[in-house]
Amino acid sequence: MGVPCGVNRIIAQNLSSNRNSIFPSRTLQSNISTEFISTVCRSSEPSNSSVNNDEPTKQGKVPFGYTRKDVILIGVGVTVGGIALESGLEYLGVDPLQAGNVVQLVLVLGLTIGWISTYIFRVSNKEMTYAQQLRDYENKVMEV
Repeated sequence: MGVPCGVNRIIAQNLSSNRNSIFPSRTLQSNISTEFISTVCRSSEPSNSSVNNDEPTKQGKVPFGYTRKDVILIGVGVTVGGIALESGLEYLGVDPLQAGNVVQLVLVLGLTIGWISTYIFRVSNKEMTYAQQLRDYENKVMEV
């Protein structure tokens, strides 16, 4: 009996049952040894584990914001922007405590409103995950 490639199965073997127990209803709690069997798939093609997932695939270029590099750049940009805003307010003579509060308020409100606006934009254009899946399903059904 062959196991499909990549499928794991567990074989349980009953080694000893607890028949001398004073609680006969607890005999299901016997000592069980389990053997874990994992099948490994091998192909004739060499494995290249140094493939960078951040690089665009042959299918097309990945839009901005969908790779680790983009996320790190966005995070660094927001951080530098906040520091620059605080330094600019302090340079203009605003108390450092007040400048920090203003920067925090601007960043939190700005990022929250920005994030919510992207959701509203996707809903209005029907680019949500469910709507896209439904369109893909309908297209596949119509092809048949």
